[in-house]
Amino acid sequence: MATDPPADPRDRVIEYAAEVLRQHVPDGDGWCLGCSELWDRLVFIDQCQQARWATAVHVAYAMPIRQAPQGDGSTDVTGEDRGGEGL
Repeated sequence: MATDPPADPRDRVIEYAAEVLRQHVPDGDGWCLGCSELWDRLVFIDQCQQARWATAVHVAYAMPIRQAPQGDGSTDVTGEDRGGEGL
């Protein structure tokens, strides 16, 4: 039974990228199994354009976004107190 794709385009792209990452994996010698099965192409996994695209999508959209620390400006980027001194 097939499921409907997510309504949100961003979620849909993330889902497609995850599927590509499941299919385009290296074999024991480093060849991409997805490229071999789909197109009968021998491509090393680090040169597989589908895996590159899916990895870029996963890094850009599926990973949590790091937020800047919130505060009154009295801490620097490491979170250490500057004693209320301004810039």
